[in-house]
Order: sequence, then structure tokens, then C-alpha cells
Amino acid sequence: MRQVSIRWAVAAVACTTLLGSVTGCAAQEKRLPPVSSSAVIGHWRGDCGATLDVVRNGHFTFAEFPSGEGPHDERRLNGSGQWYLYRGGKGAPPPSLDLKHHRTLFSLLFTRSPEGALTRMRFEEEDRTCWFTRKK
Repeated sequence: MRQVSIRWAVAAVACTTLLGSVTGCAAQEKRLPPVSSSAVIGHWRGDCGATLDVVRNGHFTFAEFPSGEGPHDERRLNGSGQWYLYRGGKGAPPPSLDLKHHRTLFSLLFTRSPEGALTRMRFEEEDRTCWFTRKK
């Protein structure tokens, strides 16, 4: 969340300096289309050793996925479940790929190129982040 706040602050300063007002710049901000289902389909590998396979029928499987149960928790999950795209919205959490595994929902946040292409996803725990990149 801190990165987003810093990014907005830098953009506001730049807009104020260049245009004289933040509102003038906000109107020119490029809106990216939502991440599509086809963008998340595939085999993803995390820098934390986890793997994630997202398939077209709304199912996923993962191996060695961080459990998210607190700092320094070494418990890893293996299994499958349903996936959903969360679109986000004004005043809501950012868009994400949500994985429903048993009764737990894991959210992976998107990283996108300036053109809007999905480049990576991240799962954040209390004291660490696992970055996922798609493997072809």
C-alpha cells in the first residue's frame, strides 16, 4: 500500500508543477482496462518457490504456496480450488486474482506494464512478498 501512496504523491507533485493543479492532471491520467481472464491463464512460478496453474474453467492448482498465517510461517499449501477476478473500484481494494482454497481466500495483486499488460502478480504476507511470473 505504501508504494501506491508514494506513487500518487509523486504524480500529484508532478501534475501541480506542470499544470498548476492536480485536477487538471487527473483528467489526463490513462485508465487501463481491467485484467482479462485470458491474461491470468497459465503456469506461474513464484520467487518464494511456489507454483500456480490457472486454467480456463475457473480452477487452479498450487504447490508450496505460502499459507499467509503470520510472520515467518514456513507452512506451505498444496491443493486446488476456484479462482475469480476481483475488479476493485473506487474506495475498494485494488484489482486482484482471488484464489479460493477451502475456506480461505488468497489475493494476488497485479503488476502491469505502462501499456496495461499483466507482467507479474504478488502475494503479500505480513513480513514478505512472493512475486509470480508466468512461464511459457
